[in-house]
Amino acid sequence: MDANNIKYIVAIAKYGSINHAAKAMFISQPQLSHILKITEEECGLTLFQRTSRGTRLTPEGEDYLHHCEIILAEMAKLNHYVTQAASAQSRLKVSMTRFSHISECFNEVCRRHQADSSIHYHLYEASASNVLNDVVEGKSDIGILHFSTTNQEMTLQGFADKKLSFTPLATFRPYVCLAENHPVLQGKVPAAIDIRELKDYGFVRYAGQYEDFIYHIASDSGLIDLNESQKIIYVCDRQEQMRLIQTTTFYTIGIAAFSDQSKLYQVISVPILKSSEHLAFGIITRKDTVLSPLEQEFKEEVIQKYRTLAETEG
Repeated sequence: MDANNIKYIVAIAKYGSINHAAKAMFISQPQLSHILKITEEECGLTLFQRTSRGTRLTPEGEDYLHHCEIILAEMAKLNHYVTQAASAQSRLKVSMTRFSHISECFNEVCRRHQADSSIHYHLYEASASNVLNDVVEGKSDIGILHFSTTNQEMTLQGFADKKLSFTPLATFRPYVCLAENHPVLQGKVPAAIDIRELKDYGFVRYAGQYEDFIYHIASDSGLIDLNESQKIIYVCDRQEQMRLIQTTTFYTIGIAAFSDQSKLYQVISVPILKSSEHLAFGIITRKDTVLSPLEQEFKEEVIQKYRTLAETEG
């Protein structure tokens, strides 16, 4: 049984609605419905009754929920133990969504302290929902994620409900990321690209990120859901993604180029034409967490990195 699925079942019970639970957990409603379906099939139980007003636990669901809560409580205790066991001075535990700008900051801190006598560094890359869970449960002390500005008020309220502090970083337009010799460019780099020009080319996305706001592009021509593309290629890491884009006509969506992107991969980033969608980036920490000196240094590194990126974009 997937531990994440346990969290989703608890969320459905808490919010009494698959739709509300999906929003709180940063995944889509269809995906959460699918998770509930496969969970019920695996255990051979009907956990919830679907009603016009939402969902209600069945008697079997009440018992199942009780065990789920025990498991999650024990997991939280284990994470707390691991946190306390690591040296407070040399601890650096970060969860992030997959953006090279963030990993560059982590790498820079590692480079500075490579000669230290004691090192306890952890970097986890995951979807926004998993980054959120990592911080709430103590797996990481710092989380860096992105979300749509369209949902900003609801997202910030969700952080507050989970007793998280939020530090805003910057807001960016979405960019198309594609090879320098991509045929849609016709030998030159335009000021912006109409996302509709790429409908016949393969769209590269991360496996396991069922709902990422970056895959839903709002433009003057309406909402474009890239999850409905005819050609979708799933990958697991950023380097694999870059290598694939470098050698094919595939593309993906991101923000402004990271350091040496063109030099290393011959891949460029171009703003999407007339996109009304914007992506907000920020840092989340638990309100009761005292960051280690290294974690504070990393946080400042990220703040400076995104400040510079925002200034470059203008």
